[in-house]
Amino acid sequence: MGEFADLILEGVYCESCGCYTGEEPGYPIKCEDCREEGDE
Repeated sequence: MGEFADLILEGVYCESCGCYTGEEPGYPIKCEDCREEGDE
């Protein structure tokens, strides 16, 4: 995979929109904005 895809899988970038999350939990996550959109 490409470097950007690896960073998404590590949680550095949002799995939905690709923005920087500021975290690195080691697994794919959604940013705060995408999590809020999913709750509506």
